[in-house]
Amino acid sequence: MNFRVLAGMPTSETEMVLAARFEELPSTDLVAIRNSGTALIDAAGEFPELDVVLIHQDLGPASVLDTIRDLSHRHPQLAILLMSPSLDPETFTVAMEAGARGVLSADSGMSELESRIAKAAEWSRTLRRHLESAAHELPASGVRGRIVTVSGAKGGVGTTTCAVHLAMAAARRDRVVCLVDLDLQSGDLPAFLNLQHRRSITDLVDASDDISPGMLAETLYVDPRGPHVLLAPEHGERGEDVNARAARRILSALRSRYELVIVDCGSNMNEATAMAVELADSAVVTVTPDVPALRGAQRLMAMWERLQIRAHDNVHSLVTRHSRKNEIQPDFLRQLLGTKVLRTPVPAAYRALEPGENNGDPTKVTDEGLRKAFARLAAELDLFSAPSAPGTGGRSGGTTPSGGMSPMAAALSSRSGSSPSTKDVSGFLGSPSSGTGASSPGSGPGGHGGWSTGPSGRGLGG
Repeated sequence: MNFRVLAGMPTSETEMVLAARFEELPSTDLVAIRNSGTALIDAAGEFPELDVVLIHQDLGPASVLDTIRDLSHRHPQLAILLMSPSLDPETFTVAMEAGARGVLSADSGMSELESRIAKAAEWSRTLRRHLESAAHELPASGVRGRIVTVSGAKGGVGTTTCAVHLAMAAARRDRVVCLVDLDLQSGDLPAFLNLQHRRSITDLVDASDDISPGMLAETLYVDPRGPHVLLAPEHGERGEDVNARAARRILSALRSRYELVIVDCGSNMNEATAMAVELADSAVVTVTPDVPALRGAQRLMAMWERLQIRAHDNVHSLVTRHSRKNEIQPDFLRQLLGTKVLRTPVPAAYRALEPGENNGDPTKVTDEGLRKAFARLAAELDLFSAPSAPGTGGRSGGTTPSGGMSPMAAALSSRSGSSPSTKDVSGFLGSPSSGTGASSPGSGPGGHGGWSTGPSGRGLGG
């Protein structure tokens, strides 16, 4: 396959010159030319299997170095070459520091242009193969990973913030982590992680009966900071395509390839999030210490219990925006909710979160109190431990009846006009630990009478 190149040229004149030169390069395809940094960044996410991005030094309106930084952050597998009228050491240094792969003269000859593009493209393809290989690796032979869902009592209680920082904390401890955005109508992980990716969970729906490792590698975004990411659809209406059966298959595929799958369920329940909560080894509800959030949490957990998705006493509540000055303190909150409350609350450090959220980079949150809180929460939820091998008595995911749907999923499916599946969909990819036997409704960690995971239901310390 020819090397695929995207270019950013500031004027129509430079665009025409470059296009004419590429017509004489048989081994290279110039897929598009854009005339602004913003358009170039957008195009990088539109064209599959790009190898090289050429950027002219005069490309605007923003600084070309800012454009290079943004591109290298969003698409670390792309080789970026800066075309500059001058090749002085300072230009070379600042370009490399921004994330460029190299600098070449704007009036380079044909042989030099072809050679530099070929070398950059080979580097890009080697890195891409490395990232895809990392996405294919099983966490351990025959071991299923753990699924942890994070749901919000209502909007604005920090659900996505907690899911992101828990995933980052586990990745820092060398766990193989996948972060899933199952807030299908309003998922916002791209803003929290400053990423653009043309694929989402809906690309796996049609193939949900046979999800290959290649499909996962193509659909997931490999974040160089740690977790791999499966995004919600860009257009919220596409979220309706992810029904309970598709959600089960997709999450089972991820569980077979990752040690830990953290699912951001948002604050709205649907077929997909109901299935995720039922499959989960641990279900967490984020709640702020105020009456509207407490009522929202009570309604959500009561609905889970009525519909036999998850027993009330098998849910962990996570307190966010905690302060000693709050009128409602953790002990009282535990009594009201009647559920396990994680001992570590997330402090009300709004400004300390701003650097991470405004820059789309969780690593910029340097507040020691917040970092320690998320690390302690991850430890309480046992996110740092490797999954246990089959037959060792370790935790593994819960099972649902052989029909593959809970009463909630069946009820929602009947409303939408589809029929519940009667096929046994356990044991995706032939994992020996996938629990192929049918179980009675409500068994396992997601139903009544199931064993619980994580810490005991003690009040929050301090």
